[in-house]
Amino acid sequence: MMGRSMLAYIPVNLANIIASFGTIVVLTRLLDSDEFGRYALAIITMQFAHMGFFTWLEAAMARFQARAERENDVRSHLKTLYTYGVATGAAGFALMMMLILAVPISSAMKTVLVFALGSTTLQIFFNLGMEAHKASHRIKRYSLIYSTQTLLSFTFGIILILATPLREVSPYIGIIIALIIALALDLPFMLRKMKGGTSQPAKANTYFRYGMPICISLLLAYALNSADMYLIAGMMGEASAGQYNAGYNLANRSLEILFVWISMAATPIAVTLMEKEGIERSREIMRDYGASLLWIAMPAATGIALVAKEFSFIIGPDIREGAMTIMPLIAFAGVLNGLISYYAQRAFMLSGKTSMFMWAMVPPVILNIGLNIWLIPIHGLMGAVYATVISYALGFVLAVAVGRRFYPLPLPIRAALEIGFACVCMAAAVLALPDISHLPDFVALVIKATLGAAVYGAVSMAINAANSRTFIKGLLEKRRIKVVTP
Repeated sequence: MMGRSMLAYIPVNLANIIASFGTIVVLTRLLDSDEFGRYALAIITMQFAHMGFFTWLEAAMARFQARAERENDVRSHLKTLYTYGVATGAAGFALMMMLILAVPISSAMKTVLVFALGSTTLQIFFNLGMEAHKASHRIKRYSLIYSTQTLLSFTFGIILILATPLREVSPYIGIIIALIIALALDLPFMLRKMKGGTSQPAKANTYFRYGMPICISLLLAYALNSADMYLIAGMMGEASAGQYNAGYNLANRSLEILFVWISMAATPIAVTLMEKEGIERSREIMRDYGASLLWIAMPAATGIALVAKEFSFIIGPDIREGAMTIMPLIAFAGVLNGLISYYAQRAFMLSGKTSMFMWAMVPPVILNIGLNIWLIPIHGLMGAVYATVISYALGFVLAVAVGRRFYPLPLPIRAALEIGFACVCMAAAVLALPDISHLPDFVALVIKATLGAAVYGAVSMAINAANSRTFIKGLLEKRRIKVVTP
């Protein structure tokens, strides 16, 4: 079941890969260090604002869509969320604009923030539709519209940088244009789905009580991985913040794409099974889900650490050197980050105890800020990396320990040991290569990546790490049966 869903989400994953890496490749070359730093700070601010104002609506859509279908109450469910989306969007946008005017920052930074925060206000209506499609397993519709919006945002942003003097504002205008096009395609469909429904304050209250702790939890989790950008900008300047962001995104975003891909496939299934068949059936999916996360993310992180120098060739030369140094450790921090956000957090989501995840994130956030203030002046960008790794480790331990009090979240320990052994074999093979530093970075990257993937795949299949051999054999057998069946 999860395997088929993962295959269906491949177009979304490809669109995310193109946009994510394309953004790093292009923007770090078209924008100077200060411009890229402002762009990166605006991205982080935009995410903070979206989580704080709007994520409770998206979380409620993801969690309660299956229940609304079971109770034959989808129309009012959708009408309630979209109605409160309009009200929250209007109030949130007005408040954000007032804050921008009040904060003592440069006019260039204010201009970028106006468009960034404007785009995130529009994003809520797009995201509500996407969460509804995922929860209802309308995977083809979700994949088509989400992929289109992602690629159009990237394309329009680049065109505007090249054709206008808008510079770091351009990507956000590109997002706004793409969202308008996507909403023109999807909003009529969603309006038909909610026709005849009523906006119900009692439902909204239930959704808010469920979703607001998730908002706060995500804010804390995001502060854990992004608040250091503000500290770096304040202590070292916008250019250094841009370097850190480029290296962090290249390593962490590579892994996050994988986590999001698997999460998109597994989470709606787990929620549906939880609602219709109970805890034990959802736990079976979560067990396979956790092993799948590790099986894909751990070798990816190991590979990034091994080829950080070669991989960083896609970053612009003005930003590359600082970015490259932080990538190896950030890759492994990214695994911890992904396990917190896309695995441990599901225990709180499925149990409904979302407020407890919020409290579990407080200690690592406080630790992270304190370590950054202490270590950045001593170690520069690497100080922020050390703080991130230590804080993520604490965050993961706390999230799992607290989450398992409310939901029997499986711990794929055996799978982790098997995958760890396969990764060690992969690293040994790559490190045993003769010196190929004289080759172009891209060529060296391909050689190391090909060898590493081949060794990891061979060892993984040989020892059946995380049941990977069984899983792939099952997929191939289903494919063969489908082909030969008339």
